[in-house]
Amino acid sequence: MDLPLSQYWWLYLTRGILAILLGITVLLLPGVTFTFLVIFWGAYMLADGLFASVAAITDRHNRKGRGWFLASGIISLLVGILVLLNPFAWAIALVYIVAFWALLAGIIEIIAAIRLRKVIKGEGWYILVGVLTLLFGVSLLFSPLAGVVTLAFVFAFYSLINGSLLISLGLRLRRRNSKSTGGHRVEIV
Repeated sequence: MDLPLSQYWWLYLTRGILAILLGITVLLLPGVTFTFLVIFWGAYMLADGLFASVAAITDRHNRKGRGWFLASGIISLLVGILVLLNPFAWAIALVYIVAFWALLAGIIEIIAAIRLRKVIKGEGWYILVGVLTLLFGVSLLFSPLAGVVTLAFVFAFYSLINGSLLISLGLRLRRRNSKSTGGHRVEIV
C-alpha cells in the first residue's frame, strides 16, 4: 500500500530536532566537533579503501579497470591511516582544500557574472557573491586555524537552519495528515 508522505511527518520532525541539537553542539564545542568530523572522515576513508581493495582483489572476473580500483583502494587506505594517525594535520589540509575550492569558485562566479551581464539583470549581486567567496578562500589560506573554527560555525549554522526547516516541514505534514485522516490516528501495520 502506498502511504502519503504526510504520514511520515515525525521523521522530518525528528531529523530537524537532531540537526538543531547537532548545530548547538557545534556552536558550543567547535574544535572538538571539527576534530570528530575529521576522524570520522579518516575512518570512512579507511573502510572505503579496505572494501575497494578487497573487491579489486577478489573480483577475478572483471580484469578491466581492476588495477585502478585496487590503486584507489590502497590510496584510500593510506589516507585513512594517515588521517587517523594525525587528525590535526588533516584538519588543516581540509581547510586548505576548502580554501582552494572557494578561490576557484569565487573566480568562476565573477567570470560567469561578467559574461552574463548582457543576459541577466542584477549581475552585480552575482559578482558580489563571487568576491565574498574569493575573500573567504583568501582568509582561510592566511589563517587556517581560524578557518577550522569558521568551518565548524558554518556547519553549525547550516545545521540550525536545516533543522528549523525540517521541523517546520514535519509540523506542516502533521497538520496535513490530521486533516486527511479526519483527526483520527492512522496505524501502520
